[in-house]
Amino acid sequence: MIKPVININGSSRDDLIKPRRAAVDALHDAIVLLREAMPNGRDYPSDLRQCMIDRQVQHDRISVLHELREELFEEALLIQRGEAA
Repeated sequence: MIKPVININGSSRDDLIKPRRAAVDALHDAIVLLREAMPNGRDYPSDLRQCMIDRQVQHDRISVLHELREELFEEALLIQRGEAA
């Protein structure tokens, strides 16, 4: 986890939090879109096995984005609380 030190010569607390919050929002949007793009069996008429493999790949992608989103959210909270240093 990135833990910047708020100091007089560094970025403001707000300048550190805003891009993290924007990234959290963008990751949420990406997660929603990837859920909408989840492979569906009707698109694999003769290969249910491949559909299941592709669905797992998509679930794994979404999981990675969830983890990153949580990390960035936690960083923003720590910075906001002044606990990042």
